[in-house]
Amino acid sequence: MAAKIKNYFQNNVYTSMLLILLVALLLFFTVTKGGTLWSLGTWNGIFMQFPEYGLMTLGVMFCFISGNIDMSFVALGNFACIVGVNFMASQVTEGMGNGQITMIMLAAILIVMVIGAIGGVVNGLLISLLNIPPVMATIAMQLVWTGVSVAITEGKAVSGLPTLYTEIGHKMIFGFLPFPFLVFLIVFAISAFLLKCTTYGEKLYMIGTNIKAAKFSAINTTGMTIGTFVLCDVICCIGSLLMVSTMASTKADYGTSYVMRCILILVLAGVLPDGGMGKISNVFLAIISIQIIASGVNMFSSLNTYYASLIWGGLLIIVLILSTQLNGDGFLAKKRRKSSS
Repeated sequence: MAAKIKNYFQNNVYTSMLLILLVALLLFFTVTKGGTLWSLGTWNGIFMQFPEYGLMTLGVMFCFISGNIDMSFVALGNFACIVGVNFMASQVTEGMGNGQITMIMLAAILIVMVIGAIGGVVNGLLISLLNIPPVMATIAMQLVWTGVSVAITEGKAVSGLPTLYTEIGHKMIFGFLPFPFLVFLIVFAISAFLLKCTTYGEKLYMIGTNIKAAKFSAINTTGMTIGTFVLCDVICCIGSLLMVSTMASTKADYGTSYVMRCILILVLAGVLPDGGMGKISNVFLAIISIQIIASGVNMFSSLNTYYASLIWGGLLIIVLILSTQLNGDGFLAKKRRKSSS
């Protein structure tokens, strides 16, 4: 039994670390703020808050697995939502029925999705055809989308959303299931299916592991890269749409902190930008852990909410150190190979 447990921990290092972290967090906050932590309101808040950046994390996950990175997804989502919100505000008039408003909302959501797809195509072309490093290409596009958004809005928030849309971010299904969490679960299930049950997932891991070998295996790496960025940015735009519903407005700089938060979650989950590695189940555990830290810090009235960022930064450093040692020529990797030989 002990040998099986040891073997599981050796073969599932990131899962083990995340489970230990999650248990430690729950124990700590149970001891210090148990009454608040285990209240229905706290968990409703947790499952209401993380879907918007959780969806963005799922989108960026596909890029990481392929060995790429996208730094422009928040800026692109903000630009797309500015266009979508302006469309809704211009089309919805007083006296309209819910059916008409719903059709306008669906049209606006489609517009946002199309803009997200276009942004993904641009990122994919810059990286796969022009061979610009992914970080530099997507940072450049981040500046482009932010600049266009600021030019359109003059840096101001854009509002005028119909009440029917702003209710989405706070709506409860069956009286207990937050609507944003339901959206997250649907996208999570689709993402898991793509990675585990389709040839797309197999090819994605192959490209991330060795893109040259993937080319020799007759995989269309250019098409895969472009398609992956399209998928990433469309999913991220869904997260942006939820954020707009929660905030009841959109702005050029909304959600800028989500870029590093998503990267933190993915690294914590073992989905490294080197590509070809990572489990989607670990991503879910990492998202929950990060949100519990944020919600837990808010339980202490004497603590500034920015302490959560301090804890996240410390976690990122620790995980980066461990991942360095666990992979390649790291000490723990060498020790593990020696014990298995």
